[in-house]
Amino acid sequence: MSRNYEPGHSVGMLAAVEHGPILCSDSNILCLSWKGRVPKSEKDKPVCRRRYYEEGWLATGNGRGVVGVTFTSSHCRRDRSTPQRINFNLRGHNSEVVLVRWNEPFQKLATCDMEGGIFVWIQYEGRWSVELVNDRGAQVSDFTWSHDGTQALIAYRDGFVLVGSVSGQRHWSSEINLESQISCGIWTPDDQQVLFGTADGQVIVMDCHGRMLAHVLLHESDGIVSMSWNCPDFLVEDSTESDTDSDDNILPLVRRVKPLLTVTFLSGDISLMNNYDDLSPLLIHSGLKDVEAQWCSQGDLLAVAGMERLGDSACSPPLSRNALLKFYNVQGEHIYTLETPAQRPITTLCWGHRDSRLFLACGAALYVVRVEHRVASLQLLCQQGIASALREEKDVGKLNMPSLLCSYVTSAFIPTIKPPIPDPNNIRDFVSYPTAGNERLHCTMKRAEDSPEAGGPCYTLYLEYLGGLVPILKGRRISKLRPEFIIMDPKVDGKTEEVCVNPMISYADSCNCSDSSDIELSDEWVGKKSPKISRGHRMNLESRKSPKMSRSNQEGQRSPRLPMKKPVPRSPSLTRREFSMDGMSEHNYLAQVTSNIWGTKFKIVGLASFLPANLGA
Repeated sequence: MSRNYEPGHSVGMLAAVEHGPILCSDSNILCLSWKGRVPKSEKDKPVCRRRYYEEGWLATGNGRGVVGVTFTSSHCRRDRSTPQRINFNLRGHNSEVVLVRWNEPFQKLATCDMEGGIFVWIQYEGRWSVELVNDRGAQVSDFTWSHDGTQALIAYRDGFVLVGSVSGQRHWSSEINLESQISCGIWTPDDQQVLFGTADGQVIVMDCHGRMLAHVLLHESDGIVSMSWNCPDFLVEDSTESDTDSDDNILPLVRRVKPLLTVTFLSGDISLMNNYDDLSPLLIHSGLKDVEAQWCSQGDLLAVAGMERLGDSACSPPLSRNALLKFYNVQGEHIYTLETPAQRPITTLCWGHRDSRLFLACGAALYVVRVEHRVASLQLLCQQGIASALREEKDVGKLNMPSLLCSYVTSAFIPTIKPPIPDPNNIRDFVSYPTAGNERLHCTMKRAEDSPEAGGPCYTLYLEYLGGLVPILKGRRISKLRPEFIIMDPKVDGKTEEVCVNPMISYADSCNCSDSSDIELSDEWVGKKSPKISRGHRMNLESRKSPKMSRSNQEGQRSPRLPMKKPVPRSPSLTRREFSMDGMSEHNYLAQVTSNIWGTKFKIVGLASFLPANLGA
């Protein structure tokens, strides 16, 4: 399902929500971070930002304690090759993941959960594993890498701050005595000082060795939510870029004399300062609440997302409004406004692909905004207008246009988030045919509670996607002696099985089973097996325990590293229907898996009329 949201009017830029189905996880997305990817063919060459930022990885942290690492691309061409694996679900946290931070120079990923657990992940030979673990038992307010990637700054809400190396060695730590809580912490652009913002409007300045330098009150009655500089997060050396490296979305480099310190307050106001002691800062009154703000990497455009503040009108009924995305320049001037599809506050946002993409998370939904930093051409405006009117890519072929123009309109529907997501109206084809590329789809299998009416244990196969799980197939064991199964046809009587109640929200985990496999089924363990074995064995091990054992008792045995995971309240809109077993007959079967008595040889037999009898052994 796609939505039509008209872009705002502005001179000098254009922003529009990407067309296509709305991307969702099975739980609320709480944090985002993006980094560029260097293709293997380019690793021996000097790094060029233009090639480096065409592809990348988006890290997401969600309410189930799972970190998603998903491949993204901005070149809008389907013929470009993708990595063999384009999505990773990293499991290990026992509470909500509230922070994800890429370290581009060292290609590492830091993640923090609600209970203070910090993991540093590293990828080796296609598998992600935990390199470092830090659990102080206190809630983390911010985690920031230095601009050269060699140091990490950790700020805790209770006033404890720590600076360590990228390898895990502690450099120094300090306890700041405050009547308020630390809300954020950042490095200065030269990495010689660290700044901390507090919930009562103060800024604390320390040098890189932990010595206190200054204590400044910016606002008496307004707390600081976040701080940032309008400069790149990391120092990446560029090679000499020739004209042959150019593409259609090259951004002019912005030359700045001095970076701006940006302070976002709880009221929605944003202060632009030359330094923390600036006596005459520029003040932006955004008119928004629940504000999230971030500079693009070029430092010329500030994206501010939030809900519009309405006047106090007790007599008028509340109006349903969408979240707004506003853009400001370095002078604090408002230059553009985009109404987003989100009807709730934006949880987090981040720039990507050399500022040509902006990722927004709202609840479980993820939106991609395409940003044009220059005056939009008439051709681009026509493309966006036609795509908004069509809504679906398959309708482009119905237009009476030259093939070249049809291809240009089709590029508006090519998604930035690359993992294939099944169409709810075409799940049968998704599970019956291989993917267009050479990528592998990694899945998780879970066992539902035994039901006497079902005739045997039932299992659901889930596709891993954006840190969540998407149900795609359901099967039932038909033999108590041999490991034999019947796989249900997801399309019954010409209609696709309902797997989603609200089209705004994607497929959620609807079976009544423990998700404790999030801990035991690590990607490192799966990576040691062949793809066939890994898919066959990635099932919920906890479900084999006695059904009399309560869910809370099962979750208490999940991980010895962190305390028991607290149950995460699920939003009412995330309720989804499970594949129905009622009414299933022999005509609704897709395939059958048979084996010998020892379970060492397997054969897949097609039962549907459109499938061959022998599907492999």
